[in-house]
Formats: sequence, structure tokens, C-alpha cells
Amino acid sequence: MKEFALFLLLVIVTFSSHAQKNEVKTRKSEIGITFSSFGKNDVFRDQELIGAASYNADKFFTLGVNYLYKLNKTFNIESGIEYSNQQIIIKPNLPPQYDNSPYGARFSVIDIPVALRVNFLKYCFINGGLLFAFDPGISNPVDSQTGIGSIVGLGIKYEFNSGYSVFVNPYFKGYSLLPFSGGENHQKLWENGFRFGVMFKLK
Repeated sequence: MKEFALFLLLVIVTFSSHAQKNEVKTRKSEIGITFSSFGKNDVFRDQELIGAASYNADKFFTLGVNYLYKLNKTFNIESGIEYSNQQIIIKPNLPPQYDNSPYGARFSVIDIPVALRVNFLKYCFINGGLLFAFDPGISNPVDSQTGIGSIVGLGIKYEFNSGYSVFVNPYFKGYSLLPFSGGENHQKLWENGFRFGVMFKLK
């Protein structure tokens, strides 16, 4: 976690420095932090293997740095970087002489979303795009999630006169829909939840 905290701090400083330089000219950039949870996660295959262990949802949380670039009043480009901690319950499928008790397992994913945000009705937006994920684990309980995924969501935002804004963004996210490694019938992580964000308009 210490390494992640340092990495996150470096990302915030880098994004902030870059955005401040551009904001002097464009005044179109926002940067902020996000937290995601309060939903479900699941690990699945396109075709389940006979005799394989089963995977059930447990819980997750995601912390991120969000960067928003306004093309105009309607369309924004949204990106950033997120760290996700996933917890699942694995139920082994073993012969009777072995212990078949379910057990918990954890793994992490780092992802970079690149999405288009479409604003409407002043306070609402929809967003969707690609997800470039990196699985930092060495001996994870599931197949590597490094690859290209997708995200889609619907949100509500409110902007304060002070330059701050907040948003709530229910979403669906699929990891490793196009995995960079592994064979056929690759395990994929699916997640749906609520993303909460606080943004600051750089001036």
C-alpha cells in the first residue's frame, strides 16, 4: 500500500501540473478524486468449465484520480487512473476426501479509462468508453486481467460557484474483454457499482 500511495501522489502531482499549464490557455480542464464501491463484482468465463471451482461475488473498492477535458458544453473527454481491490469467494470442486470449504481471495487491478462524457438536462450525463487494465499480481486466484475492457454509466453532477463539483456515477465495467495473455475461455472480471467524485476546475 505504501508503494501505491506514492504512485498515486506522483500521478496527482503530474496531472495537476499538466492541467495547470493547459488551463491558463483553455480553462477547460478539471481534476479530482473518485471512490467506487456499493455494488457487485463477479468472475466468469464465456463457457464455464465442468469440474472447475466456482467464483462468487464478495466486495470491492476502487480509488482513482479523474481528469476531465471539456470539448464543449455537451461533450467531455474523461480519463485518469484507478486502483481497484477485488475480493471474491472461491468454492473448490474437489473429491470428497478433500476440503471443499469456500474461502476468500483478493487481487488488484490498475486501469486507465478513456471515455466520452455526454452532458444533458444541465445536471445529468452518460459516459462510456474503453478501459486499459493492468494486473499487477504475480500469483492471482484468477486469470490476469491485463487487457482492454469497457465501461458505461449514467451520472448526476452539481457544480459550485467556487470551482468545485461533485458527481455520482452508477456504472457497469468489464475487464479483460480482450485479454493480452492467456488462452481460450479466459476468466473476466465484471463489476457494477457507484462512483463518487469530487472535481476541481483549474484556473
